[in-house]
Amino acid sequence: MTLPVNRLERADWSCVHFVREGPCEEELTDRGIALVLIEGDRITDGGELMDALAIGFSFPDYFGRNWDAVEECLRDLSWLPAEGYVLVVRGAERIWSRNPRLAGRLLESWLFCAEHWARREKPFHLVFEW
Repeated sequence: MTLPVNRLERADWSCVHFVREGPCEEELTDRGIALVLIEGDRITDGGELMDALAIGFSFPDYFGRNWDAVEECLRDLSWLPAEGYVLVVRGAERIWSRNPRLAGRLLESWLFCAEHWARREKPFHLVFEW
């Protein structure tokens, strides 16, 4: 069973999901939700994760490649207008087993940014696909 799209259309505190199968990509994009996919099994360090986020979310050229800059860009996203945002980390078990601190740092940053988007009633979800 996949993660139901209607759960990803809401802006609420339940914005981090651990699932076996992520959401239907076509349904999300049909609803105007920006979907970013990252292959977790290819990420071994923070630099690679930041690069994947920068590419996926089309961060601007001034992106500073540090966690403060990640959070700044994720709280802005004016260059990527959408009804909401969903990041799916495929193969997430590899990140969590190889570098749990990195996975935790991503989670921490995501929750910080999700609070910003929730005040604007904009969905902002992180899906760890196992």
